[in-house]
Amino acid sequence: MHESDKPQFANVLKATADSYGRRPYLPETMKLWFEIFADVSIEDFRMACLKHAVEDPRNPPTPASLLAILKPKIDRLGAEEAWALAVKACDETEMVILNDEIAQAWGICKPVMDIGDEVGARMAFKEAYQRITAAATEPVKWWPSIGSDPHKRDAALAEAKCQGLLPASHVAALLPPPMPTNVTGNPEGLQRVKDEIAKMNLSRMDRVVARDAAVKAERDAVIAAKQAIADRIAQYRKGAQQ
Repeated sequence: MHESDKPQFANVLKATADSYGRRPYLPETMKLWFEIFADVSIEDFRMACLKHAVEDPRNPPTPASLLAILKPKIDRLGAEEAWALAVKACDETEMVILNDEIAQAWGICKPVMDIGDEVGARMAFKEAYQRITAAATEPVKWWPSIGSDPHKRDAALAEAKCQGLLPASHVAALLPPPMPTNVTGNPEGLQRVKDEIAKMNLSRMDRVVARDAAVKAERDAVIAAKQAIADRIAQYRKGAQQ
């Protein structure tokens, strides 16, 4: 939240206290709560208070209860950070840690990006990502989009492990075994391995995009079928009236 959100924040707390028949929160209490929820948008805070009121109409919310409701959203990246990761993943040499929400938003903006409108694509991505994450109720799940550069891969996996995005066992499985120091390397064999990795690197982002495209096509077909039925009904009624 920003300083400009303080009036709305105070109104939400006043309405919350009133709905429980309690006295308004003291100014110092509001100030403390504002600091606790500084990393939460005012919209998410309002929805958390509403959700608590619906699920527990007897007991007023506490910071702990609201944070429990907000946790799935707090753990997510902002739209700008998510956009930066999505763009980085377009580089086939980069190893990027992504999630399904970023991939879904990228699938929506990709047609705009393909025609060269990066500004429009960025706006479409941000709107889609914010809509998708706003509806999310489960913790975000991260997965690696493997690039062809082994040095970038190792650095990205190490960072993901440190940030807790991927479990250590998952990172260890993705890292190559240490090379023996007393064996002469085989550059041709190594290049063949790299070539095979490049061929197999159909990232999970592409699969999610393809899945969303199939769902959209099926949805459009259902809408078209319903419209055709509605048109036939309208024609029938029109003929009956003549």
